[in-house]
Amino acid sequence: MKKAKNKFGTKPLKEVLKEVVAQRPLQKGVQNVRICNSWEEVMGAHIKQYTEQVRFSHNILYVSLRSAPLRTELSYQLELITERLNNHLGESFIRKVVLN
Repeated sequence: MKKAKNKFGTKPLKEVLKEVVAQRPLQKGVQNVRICNSWEEVMGAHIKQYTEQVRFSHNILYVSLRSAPLRTELSYQLELITERLNNHLGESFIRKVVLN
């Protein structure tokens, strides 16, 4: 006779958190946060100083910068930046980066 899987048994916290995050509505939110945080991780602390806001919507990463010269300089490298961000994330989430 097979043992019934104890649905209410104890589980490690790590396993429970994985199950919670794997739920569809939460997974998208966690993914958006991860994508927005990748801007700072890839671009570094210096550019983070001039970054006001980063948001992700419909495969486009919107970045608001305080420095017009920096915005102009980065605008020449948007394809490279997009590629570096997607490489960092391990998937092609970002189709385009828009600097404001």
